[in-house]
Amino acid sequence: MTRQGFGGRLPDDAWRKLLQAGATRRYSDGQTIISQGDRDTAVFLLASGTVKITTVRPDGEQVLLALRGPGEALGELSALSGLPRTATVVAAGGACLTRVLSSDRFRALAREMGTEGALWQHVVTRQAESEALRAEMATLPSAQRLAAMLLRTVALIGHDVDPAPAGHGGRHAVTIRLGLSQRELGDSVGLSRTSVAAEFARLRSIGVVRTGRRFVAILDVGRLREIAEGAV
Repeated sequence: MTRQGFGGRLPDDAWRKLLQAGATRRYSDGQTIISQGDRDTAVFLLASGTVKITTVRPDGEQVLLALRGPGEALGELSALSGLPRTATVVAAGGACLTRVLSSDRFRALAREMGTEGALWQHVVTRQAESEALRAEMATLPSAQRLAAMLLRTVALIGHDVDPAPAGHGGRHAVTIRLGLSQRELGDSVGLSRTSVAAEFARLRSIGVVRTGRRFVAILDVGRLREIAEGAV
């Protein structure tokens, strides 16, 4: 799998050096890696697995912010700012392997390897993504929001279907295997559970998706992208 986030901006040798400098920590599915509000500033480099990032709103509701895959630096903002953790990070969809560095060691290595620029580019990119998501939630109809969220998830943890399902007609199909509730999916794009259920029903009716207990099969990625872009 292609490295995500900060690690995706680094050459292979730089990423390996960072991993080798950290202490190994493994987390089972559902286990918390970082807790919102903690003042620990260690950085967790995600070597393998997928994590779910959530935050608790002022009203007490927990909201899914993002899914992240191998290559991510988790907790890097606290390492740079010294401020408490702004979100909770949990292993999702299976076990995760991380390498942990103190904030001082992480910053020192970034300087030593000349990767500070890549780190700040990563931070700015994540901020831009957050701004784009807020704009999406404020302006796009529910169908486009859900389609865009599914495409982001496909890019992170989608697995190509092989062989293609019967009647597939050669279209690009992908399976997403991660246990997320409809409420979590809806919260991540500002939709109610009812709206998410209705949109999934519509996508099933037009042959774009098939859903199961712990998976979503995107039967036509091209059509889903058209929906996300408002073309259909």
